[in-house]
Amino acid sequence: MASVFDNLRDRSGSDPETIRALYDNWADDYDTTLAEWGYEAAAVVAAYLRDLVPADAFVLDAGCGTGLSGQALWEAGFRNILGADFSAVSLALAAKRRVYRTVLKADLAAPLPLGAGALGGVACVGVLSYLPDVEAICREFCRLTRPGGVIVLTQRSDLFGPRGTQAAFDALASAGLWQPVEVTEARPYLPNNPEFEGVGVHYGVFRRSQ
Repeated sequence: MASVFDNLRDRSGSDPETIRALYDNWADDYDTTLAEWGYEAAAVVAAYLRDLVPADAFVLDAGCGTGLSGQALWEAGFRNILGADFSAVSLALAAKRRVYRTVLKADLAAPLPLGAGALGGVACVGVLSYLPDVEAICREFCRLTRPGGVIVLTQRSDLFGPRGTQAAFDALASAGLWQPVEVTEARPYLPNNPEFEGVGVHYGVFRRSQ
């Protein structure tokens, strides 16, 4: 039987409205599906932030979806979590978790309605797949993050090179916006989903420059 997430790997280049519709339609089953696929990126990102950011910091869950990553941040000890996503259906489910201080409907391809330096940390999990301009979104995360704050994000291994991800990371370092803490080799991504066989995930961890 066909499902809303068939051919998911090939949808990374889809237009924003198609992606919004995908996640609106997938929202009710999203958490269960990701668990079945062996997804652990949200917990990994939360652990990085837990080790590097004070628990009372304001942390943005950028592209929060139904709140899996926000739940992981909450379980890591954070209590000032902001969620942002462009799927209204997913946001409604995220709000029901009661782990977010607030959730806001926002397109991550545009500047977010938050002040410069408002955040102590940013988690961006599984979102760069749908944002071709990696450097632009990373610059926006730097704008939002105070000096000394930490940004942790993920990128699929099959998109890491084609999207110029490392070049974007290096450009921000050269501009003095952040300092790399770690950029990992590819790690398991969706090990129980045959469509993603051979596809891993890179974790990028950066500290906002003073």
